[in-house]
Amino acid sequence: MNPKIKITIQFIFSHLLAYLLVSIPYFQLVMKEYYEGDSAVFPLFLVTSSDGAAWSRAMTWLFPSLLLQALLIVSFLHLIWDWFQKQPFNKQMFVLVWMRTILGGLAAISPSVGSLEGMVFMISEVTITIHIYVLFEIFLQSLVQAGIFLWLVKRF
Repeated sequence: MNPKIKITIQFIFSHLLAYLLVSIPYFQLVMKEYYEGDSAVFPLFLVTSSDGAAWSRAMTWLFPSLLLQALLIVSFLHLIWDWFQKQPFNKQMFVLVWMRTILGGLAAISPSVGSLEGMVFMISEVTITIHIYVLFEIFLQSLVQAGIFLWLVKRF
C-alpha cells in the first residue's frame, strides 16, 4: 500500500477514535450543563439537541466534517513526514499535540470557544472557565489521537 494512503488511513482512524473516546465522555462529565438546561450558554450561538431538526442536520454532517478535518490535518503531516518520522517519540507527540491544541484551538483564526480571539469576542456568558474547559478537551483529544496514531504507525 502507498505509504501516504496508509498514513492517511491511520490518521483518520486515530482522529475518529480520539473523538469518540474523549469528546463523548467529556461532554457527559464536563460540558453538558453548557449545552443543556436553564443555564446553558451554547444554545445562544450553537446548534444543540434542544433544536431537533437543526440537531439532526448537524449529526448528518458530523462524520463527514470529522473526516475532512482529519484529511486537512494529515495533509500538513505529509509535508513534514520525512522529518517527522526521524524524530524521537516525545518530539512526535509534541508536534501532533501542538498542531491540534495550539494551532487548531488556542491560536485558531476565528472567534470560537477555546481560542484567544474567542476569549476576546465571544459573548460574556462564555466565561474564561468555559474557554479553558474546551481547550482542555482539545488537548486531551490531541493526546489520545497522537498516542493512537503513533502506535499505529510503529505497529503497522
